Amino acid sequence: METNKQRIYWLLMWCLVSSLGLLVVISFRTMIIRGGYYRNLAMGNKIREIVIPAPRGKIVDRKGRVVALDKFQYKNGVPGEFLGWQFEGKDLAVKINRYYPYGESMATVTGWVEKAGVEAVKNKELSGVSGKRLVEVDALGDFMRELGGQNPEVGKDLELTIDAYWQEKLYQIMTGAGVKGAVVVSEPATGKIIAMVSTPSYDPNMFTNILDNQKIGEYLNDEKGFPLLNRVVAARYHPGSVFKIAVAIGGLESGVVSKNDTFEDTGVIKIGDYSYTNWLWNKSGGTDGMVDMVKALKRSNDIYFYRLGEKMGAEKIKEWAVKLGLGEKTGVELPGELAGVIPDPNWKWETRREKWFLGNTFHMAIGQGDVDVTPLQINLITNVVASGGMRCQPTIISGAEKCKDLGLKTETLAVIKEGMMAACSSGGTAYPLVNFKTRLACKTGTAEVGDGSKDTHAWLTAFGPAENPEISITMVVEKGGEGSDVAAPLVGDFLKEWFEEPGTVIVRKK
Repeated sequence: METNKQRIYWLLMWCLVSSLGLLVVISFRTMIIRGGYYRNLAMGNKIREIVIPAPRGKIVDRKGRVVALDKFQYKNGVPGEFLGWQFEGKDLAVKINRYYPYGESMATVTGWVEKAGVEAVKNKELSGVSGKRLVEVDALGDFMRELGGQNPEVGKDLELTIDAYWQEKLYQIMTGAGVKGAVVVSEPATGKIIAMVSTPSYDPNMFTNILDNQKIGEYLNDEKGFPLLNRVVAARYHPGSVFKIAVAIGGLESGVVSKNDTFEDTGVIKIGDYSYTNWLWNKSGGTDGMVDMVKALKRSNDIYFYRLGEKMGAEKIKEWAVKLGLGEKTGVELPGELAGVIPDPNWKWETRREKWFLGNTFHMAIGQGDVDVTPLQINLITNVVASGGMRCQPTIISGAEKCKDLGLKTETLAVIKEGMMAACSSGGTAYPLVNFKTRLACKTGTAEVGDGSKDTHAWLTAFGPAENPEISITMVVEKGGEGSDVAAPLVGDFLKEWFEEPGTVIVRKK
């Protein structure tokens, strides 16, 4: 009995001593061997590094007008000028919102933060460098005290070639007419874009400043208007007769045709079971008689360009179209730019496994068939003529001009310019612009949509003054009808203000 009690006693003593020994070993390991690790871990639990966002740089137009900027709103809900970084506990006491003063009219250019427009392309430069704060918090993560930090660096300001006044003016003209389409105005000698509008448009403030989810949903789900699409660079259209500028340059430069060579306008050309007609024949059964290059451009005569295209061949048409800037991206500083399509027999075979026929060349020569371009590309080739043969990369960033001389013959440019000036004169297809005191050079286009309907896109491209061009303007109105009747009057409304001719009467179809 006594022996059992002793055994139990010593067992308990052994357990107690073992437990104390284990506790000493663990404490020694925790405090001495691993003490530094746990001290660092404890400090890490108490110190937090918080990112301070950097304000973005301002975006200004060519005259210093601000078109995008950061606005600061304090926790009391009152917006105001930046008064230095303020904090409430572990949180910023100020919220930064990106604001776009010109809203819808400038959305094509600005886009919104990191997602569209120049905001996306120049995001790195505009963003600046974020700062940081070190704060001490308790075990629950509540702020205790400020330990230090580094203020952010504000992003760089960006100057555009765009003129906000003319940008808004163009937007008002397009929306006032209730049309869907695109228009771009630029300087022929530099490639600087003065204005660029796509309609319908959207308000970028809805994505950054106001955050209207309902409105954003409407933009995203609008499958008829596609307001988020920048039609100037990211939509492809058949160019119709504005493409004849490229064909005419190629024909003259390659020696296939001269200024005085003529083709007879027979109204219609029949190839087997197919008929290829001129627009005048389709309208009234009329013809233009014998047609030379100047008259062909003035009257936009399809028969002339069918015959010229037949002599040139599809490969040579493509060669010159690409040399002038079609079928490839222009390089403008905007996201989503499309290259367009300039077809030829190889393209058709590789794409569709179909042979190329003379009818394909006919369609190509008048900007139909598989020819697809962006409005900015047509503005580019217009500038080649206006600038005396310089191909200038379109740009919206000040100081980024890049031009190269294409080496076109003086005679070629003179003939094209003469034909385009005639188009804006009496008897020309751009008849709404005949009353301008400023001499203009123009080319209309009426392009079949290609969806099986009878709808047509309405084009007009022009520059002026013809003798010493200040600007060029290119417009397409989607499913708008004829370029003469629709695009030309709208361009005229803009040019009246640009050239300060308020009394000039724009001829409109009754």
